[in-house]
Amino acid sequence: MTSRFTVAIHILSLLSLGEGKTKTSEELAESVNTNPVVIRKILSLLKNRGIVRNQMGPNGGYVLAKAPSTINLKEIYEAIDEKIFQMHSKSPNKKCICGHAIQPILSKVYEKAQKVLEEELGSTNLDLITREILGFSKK
Repeated sequence: MTSRFTVAIHILSLLSLGEGKTKTSEELAESVNTNPVVIRKILSLLKNRGIVRNQMGPNGGYVLAKAPSTINLKEIYEAIDEKIFQMHSKSPNKKCICGHAIQPILSKVYEKAQKVLEEELGSTNLDLITREILGFSKK
């Protein structure tokens, strides 16, 4: 898994803390310390899922499309479409004892782990993350 999921949560947290004020990809990129192009690619994925929307014009930028309490981390994870567990890019050698068995065996393990991950992500929403950020900032 790349850092896109973490960057997406970072972006959405900033938008949540902005309380409806638009943020440009440049402003978001400054906080994440990355290129605005990276931010725009992630924002496009989030927009396609209805998590953010963009406003055109002189004060344009991005805002959350819905309340932070209704956006859970599982929804963000699915929007970014990153998979933690992936099989080989090419099929292993089926004539090898390991190559023949490894994918079916790992598939069972990965499915269980994916389910636990998604349950945890589904129980954490963006509002909780932003409240924790505010609390952390006061320390």
